[in-house]
Amino acid sequence: MTHIPGQSLFHSFRVSPEDPATVPKARRLLLAVVRDWNLPLADETQDDLGLLSSEVIANAVSHTTGPCSVTVRWTGVRLRVEVTDTVARLPTPRRHELYAESGRGLVLVGSLAASWGSTRTATGKVVWFEVAPAPPTADLDRLAS
Repeated sequence: MTHIPGQSLFHSFRVSPEDPATVPKARRLLLAVVRDWNLPLADETQDDLGLLSSEVIANAVSHTTGPCSVTVRWTGVRLRVEVTDTVARLPTPRRHELYAESGRGLVLVGSLAASWGSTRTATGKVVWFEVAPAPPTADLDRLAS
């Protein structure tokens, strides 16, 4: 699919908390969808997208037994990923020991995403983050390189 600037794109799919391979499957599907959209995202941003998606999806499937879904949306300005689950408790970043094996996912999301947040829904919550394409290089900057 060829991306048309300013065009809004959308894709949603369900993930199963019972499947141990859910997180890598969901990450691969999300990245494939985004690649097919041919968006102006740098390789580094796509790497961040994979990491951030894994964190948010893993949190959702590990803290719920109900259905989860993933929605990826290109707004024409940013790429937004939303993960819903059936637990109403909103996530909060916590400080952990340097070598702790878990608990730093939201700190990572907050560091790498352009923005992120969470909202309660009628059936649980949605946790979302956004990544942005690199700003276009000005013609003079390109000539100077």
